[in-house]
Amino acid sequence: MLRRTMESTLDIWRLLAGVALFLFAMTQLEAALQALGGRSVALFLKRQARNRVTAVLSGIATTAFLQSSSVVGLMVLAFTGAGLLALPSALAIIFGSNLGTTATGWIVATLGFKFEIFTLAYPSIAIGGAALLFGRGRWSDGGRALLGLGLLLLGLHYMKQSVAGIEQLIDIEDLAGRAPWQYLLFGVIVAAVIQSSSATIMITLAALNAEIISLPNAVAVAIGADLGTTTTVLIGTIKGSAEKKRVALGHVIFNAVIATAAFALRTPLLGLIAVLGIEDPLYSLVAFHSLFNLIGLLVFLPLTAPFAAFLERLVEADEVREAHYLSEVSPGVSEASLAAIERETSALIARAVHLAAAAFDPSLEVPPGRLPVPHKRGIREQRRRSFEELYHASKTLEGEIVEFALSLQTGELEEQDSIRLGQLLTAARRSLRSAKAIKDVRHNLVDFAGPASTAERRYLDRFADSMRAYLAELFSLREHDEQRVDFADMAALLQHVHRQHDSIHEAIFADVRDGKVDQTLVSTLLNVNRELLNCQLWLLIALGNYHLPEEQAADLEQIPAA
Repeated sequence: MLRRTMESTLDIWRLLAGVALFLFAMTQLEAALQALGGRSVALFLKRQARNRVTAVLSGIATTAFLQSSSVVGLMVLAFTGAGLLALPSALAIIFGSNLGTTATGWIVATLGFKFEIFTLAYPSIAIGGAALLFGRGRWSDGGRALLGLGLLLLGLHYMKQSVAGIEQLIDIEDLAGRAPWQYLLFGVIVAAVIQSSSATIMITLAALNAEIISLPNAVAVAIGADLGTTTTVLIGTIKGSAEKKRVALGHVIFNAVIATAAFALRTPLLGLIAVLGIEDPLYSLVAFHSLFNLIGLLVFLPLTAPFAAFLERLVEADEVREAHYLSEVSPGVSEASLAAIERETSALIARAVHLAAAAFDPSLEVPPGRLPVPHKRGIREQRRRSFEELYHASKTLEGEIVEFALSLQTGELEEQDSIRLGQLLTAARRSLRSAKAIKDVRHNLVDFAGPASTAERRYLDRFADSMRAYLAELFSLREHDEQRVDFADMAALLQHVHRQHDSIHEAIFADVRDGKVDQTLVSTLLNVNRELLNCQLWLLIALGNYHLPEEQAADLEQIPAA
């Protein structure tokens, strides 16, 4: 089917660059979504994906507008990887996307025009890059998301350009006289190579319009094109999480099932289209394309939940080891083992610090200074994960630290090493308790950031100011000493935390007396204030056990409220 010429070469480097670029763009997009705190994006997605019907409609509308199911599929992968989209909702959007992509065929058949979505890549990169470099806070994070989207589109564009010559060298006269399965295979291969089912449909429409192939064979190509375009999403799962692999596999299974059914039933479906009064071959082809995708959607939509459960059983969750250093040492070498546990504990404390900031929406800015523990990857490294993912990962890390410490305790330890191990385990437990305290009220903080009363907004600002001041003090603790923290500074901060809590506590009751706070809100505000205190206190005690001698760490925990 391809006429070989000297020019029919594949630009392999452009192809590989395109693949690498959009994989990099995917990681940037996910990181940007997490850095934004996810609220604005999550609320949008929740509105669109709050049930299966609206999720499907959002997939149809978005794909019809962008004219690229590949872009929508990659966006769904990014949202899923960022923890903003559950598997059933992601599948529902994919189902709708398959139907939405048929809009291109109607445009080509009716107007002979195709909007080129990749022209948006350059302005997205330019505007996003500028916002990332010169913006602050949410502007910078939003710029990173826009830059990631632009790079993603550009990567797809490079892949398509790298094989553009192949598309141009297709001789439609060679399409005549082939068996139906050959047309199906042709559609699969071409769509997989040029990364566009829409372009494949255009080629097929040209052949059909020239009366070189029959309508039944043309629909076989269209069926194959839908199956071939799933390769884009599959590439997007390289080194991806189990959840992303489930979405991609669900996409492939969905397309494979409806493609098989459509190919087997193409004759009666074409008969149904004729009964509907569509006689023009071009309209018949695009109508068939829409019809079999609509039928597949109607069949799979009621089965979304069991289909998601099937995919979860089929693709097991990755066995994640959160500890980076424990596997590198043997419990038999106590000095190295303690050093490894110390580094893992510092990572766990750093995560607790990040969770304290990330619980607010948008996340609080990282203050100047240094983390209160020597953790080289820093707080920004945590933004690759959503709040929930990082909290569960922290629980896993704490469990791995305890498991390794138990194996270490089976051997003989020097008294000093045993004391240090006990302090590190205490620091790990306290930092996780700090994380749990903020996790327990995060939903309240998120609700306060949404459509809320004036009182809720006012107290959200007070809680945020309290945490912001607390984090600023934490990041100044190691200002004069690279490794350790002074007892007096930590004791002063601990008393300051108590005063902040008491001040807000008294303000709540004063507002109740003055009628400024509804009584139904009182218990929520008091609970949030108490858990913020616990979050800050447990984190300070964890730091005390990490930095201070055993006696001073014990004294710190006994300091009364100011």
